Amino acid sequence: MKIIKNSKELAKLVDKNKDLFLRDEDVRIEYQFTREELRDVYCNDLYLENDTTRFDFNGGNFNGWNFNGWNFTGWNFNGWNFTGRNFTGWNFNGKKVSYYAFFNCYESIKCESIEGRRTPHSEPVCLDGKLEIINPTSEKKTELLKKADELIAKANELKDEANKI
Repeated sequence: MKIIKNSKELAKLVDKNKDLFLRDEDVRIEYQFTREELRDVYCNDLYLENDTTRFDFNGGNFNGWNFNGWNFTGWNFNGWNFTGRNFTGWNFNGKKVSYYAFFNCYESIKCESIEGRRTPHSEPVCLDGKLEIINPTSEKKTELLKKADELIAKANELKDEANKI
């Protein structure tokens, strides 16, 4: 697991667009970063917490497997599981969702299951789209999607290399 404890460590890992590409790694960010420091995250699992505190994600997009943090405010979430406090974003595509009180999207929510942990809690809201509960994917489809993610990550790395030339 890659552990990032401060702005200096994060600055060494992000590209010129402030995107973090650690596609095949789990990442733990142990401090509250700003939108100017980090925009999009590409990793397996993202933990925004230290031993005693959970932190907010105020970036653009999360592309990975699992998100474990406090509040998510961003554009798109493409991953597996969301375990956090509240979600406010544009689109959500995932598997299992567990939120505390609010789960709101401007466009759509697509997932296998969604539950609010607090009683009472707000039901999920999609302002311009709809909530769609999807059937669990087959193992083969999951495997193919993972391979596609790996190819996209490699393409992004090559693109970054080409832009440096």
